Amino acid sequence: MFSYSSAKPARQGFTLIELLVVIAIIAILAAILFPVFAKAREKARQISCASNLKQLGLGLIQYNQDYDETMPCSNDAWGQGWAGKIYPYVKSKGVYGCPDDPTSPVSGTAKVSYGFNSNLLPANSIFSYQSGSTSNALAAQNSPAVTVALFETQNQSSNYNGNGGVLGVDVTNPDENASASGTGSVSGGYSGHNDQPASNYYKAVYATGDIGGYPLNSSVSSASRTGRHTDGANYGALDGHVKWLKPSAVSGGLAAANENAVEIHNVADDQGHAAGTSSLTQQSGAKVSMTFSQL
Repeated sequence: MFSYSSAKPARQGFTLIELLVVIAIIAILAAILFPVFAKAREKARQISCASNLKQLGLGLIQYNQDYDETMPCSNDAWGQGWAGKIYPYVKSKGVYGCPDDPTSPVSGTAKVSYGFNSNLLPANSIFSYQSGSTSNALAAQNSPAVTVALFETQNQSSNYNGNGGVLGVDVTNPDENASASGTGSVSGGYSGHNDQPASNYYKAVYATGDIGGYPLNSSVSSASRTGRHTDGANYGALDGHVKWLKPSAVSGGLAAANENAVEIHNVADDQGHAAGTSSLTQQSGAKVSMTFSQL
């Protein structure tokens, strides 16, 4: 007698074609998903940075209200020293640092990833050439919602002028004068920001990208030309709100002559005046969303 078995022979494995198809599918999925994951991670960092700026902006407003509506800065620095002044209101070193800022502060200091708009300082002080206003009180500002108060930086240091550029700022010290300031352009003399790395005279560089299309950080990589967060940066407005903007949507420079003034920029010297808060118009005729002018 003959007997027959219904069992099928065991499969030995995948064929080469099947393996190649699976590998191709995995590669396609990875190519699609990895950029999505990277963008999601960067968006989370941008949101964290915006949250930091929001807290610092609220601390700035509280300081302003408690000190007769004056802005925080040291008397012997060009608008610098604001971070230590508002520390009692934020009570956290962490809020001064952006997750995308690669600066590694030394022990005892904090990473400070933001700068203060030195155009907000009063004209009756040593900063008179920068400001067109006789008062820096919030009540004296024409349009606080479109006026930059805080902007993004990197490489802030406590030593400068060839002294080694010790990275980090002691934000717990109310008398520190290392937290930097600037006008959104190379204009503004020794305002703490220019086109030099922290190891030279200036204490930081912009991380905003080239505001208004004018060169700010010629000494840093081309990746910094467009801004720290997906071709843009976060800005803290004088009224406390935070907004992400591309550098072309911001007008930098010294304070405007009046609120209706159009931005004036000397391309040869890479200096000029920011657009007025009412005109919000660049020299090219393009409109912007925020300005470094307080008028």
